[in-house]
Amino acid sequence: MSEKKLLGDIVSVLTVAVLFIVILVLVVFSAVSYQRSVAVQDYNNNLRAVLSYVITAVKADRGSEIFVSDADGMEILTIRDNTTGYEQRIFHSDGKVCEDYGVAGSEINTEDALVIGEAKEFAISKVTDELIEIRTDLGNSYINIG
Repeated sequence: MSEKKLLGDIVSVLTVAVLFIVILVLVVFSAVSYQRSVAVQDYNNNLRAVLSYVITAVKADRGSEIFVSDADGMEILTIRDNTTGYEQRIFHSDGKVCEDYGVAGSEINTEDALVIGEAKEFAISKVTDELIEIRTDLGNSYINIG
């Protein structure tokens, strides 16, 4: 009787140990999967912000003066509202795509600028008088300003 009890105890301990290991593996797998899904979501949010924010800003200010300029080695997309005398400036600084809003012609304050997203590369160019190209390491956007 003692051998059967000992065998039963060993089987019970092994069963509990296997269940514990399975639960531990499932928890670790779930945590890793969650981290990956959050990383993908963060990347997609950044991609969407960088590529679509500029388009949205330009489309929202259709009656404004829109031009590309250079200041301190930065390419700047400026959306100037001539009725209010203010302008929205979108530029790339220290690996971040930023936006500054201020009086037309004033200096850009890079420290207080709103960060739109992160991009290693951000280049703005006018393809034609009515078409602006935004090139980033995340992809390209084209904006019709006509």
